[in-house]
Amino acid sequence: MQSRWIASFYAAYFAFVGLYSPFLGPYLKLKGHTLELIALALGLMQVMRIFGPFLWGWVADHSANRVVWIRLGSIGGLAFAALAFAGVNQSLWLVVMLIILNFFISGLVPLSDSHAMDSCGGSAGQYGRMRLFGSLGFIASVVLFGQYAQHFGLYSYPLWAVATLVLAVTAAWNFREPVHHHVDPEGQGGQGAPSWPQLLRHMLGPRRMQLFWLGGFFMIFAHGVFYAFLSLYLLKFSYGESSIGLLWGFGVLCEVGFFALQSHVFHRLKLVNWLCISFAACAVRFWLVALYPELWWVVAFSQSLHCLTFAAHHTACVAWLRHELPRKLWVRGQALYATIAYGLGGTAGTFAGRWVWSSISPQWAFGMAGCAGFVALLIGLHLRQLMYKSI
Repeated sequence: MQSRWIASFYAAYFAFVGLYSPFLGPYLKLKGHTLELIALALGLMQVMRIFGPFLWGWVADHSANRVVWIRLGSIGGLAFAALAFAGVNQSLWLVVMLIILNFFISGLVPLSDSHAMDSCGGSAGQYGRMRLFGSLGFIASVVLFGQYAQHFGLYSYPLWAVATLVLAVTAAWNFREPVHHHVDPEGQGGQGAPSWPQLLRHMLGPRRMQLFWLGGFFMIFAHGVFYAFLSLYLLKFSYGESSIGLLWGFGVLCEVGFFALQSHVFHRLKLVNWLCISFAACAVRFWLVALYPELWWVVAFSQSLHCLTFAAHHTACVAWLRHELPRKLWVRGQALYATIAYGLGGTAGTFAGRWVWSSISPQWAFGMAGCAGFVALLIGLHLRQLMYKSI
């Protein structure tokens, strides 16, 4: 039963993300806000991931109770989303409310990933089967709302967004800590609170960990451009809201397929090889979007690569941290990944993409994302060489 609630939480949370990333920009544009404010609003999800996840992870480790903080983050997200949309026409109010909203939800993915992995005993296959419901939630929201907006407009967007967070709160309220999850007062195992020297030694000391963090930074740097600007980019090339929703949904449908099958294929390659494959797919994906945006079938193919650039990459990263770090650092390992990759990398990608969009062209913004994927691939190949030498 617990796995069903975790799956439901993933579905609801990523349904919200499916509304936030593709449609918040067009909705704010409809409300008369500038491109600068839209870029800031979309970038806040990444900005809050710079420090939010690690703070939430630190608190969860010290309280030895992730579930309480998942619930709190969900409730805070719901409350401040409602407040943000209530004052959507006031720029300062909107930005402040979105800052607080994104702070509350910034730790939900690393905390829920750690909770899900712990609940299924570290099985990548079982984790994938729960996590795929997040992808299904994303698909449902982008396709259904895309179709709705095509016919009735974007005006009811806030109601859809708030409804998904109500469902997330409901699911989180039914979470229970795994029976084997306990406090280790000596900090030698379980979820004890290690010292800062231990954190630095395990997370930042080894060369393989340094390369892992760096590869994650450039990977999500590329996706910072994608999440913030793909919808606006496609609108510029005369795609309708329905088509945009279908393209987003198709990409995540491919992600669902990978999550469903990963228990059969993931073990066939080493984690570092999956990282390299996902980095290569990232470079190809965004160069295609930059070069051929007017060809819908090329854009559709680029979206199909989401199964590698997100699903394979995300599972490889979750499994990598679980393999490389001691148990007492699993939560903060996931949190630090969210901070470095999604926080620093995603924020840098969003704002660099905004500058390139205005200063050069929108296509060059996605070209820059492709280059970031190529840099990540070079780092991944170096990491692979290092790992094979150590065997």
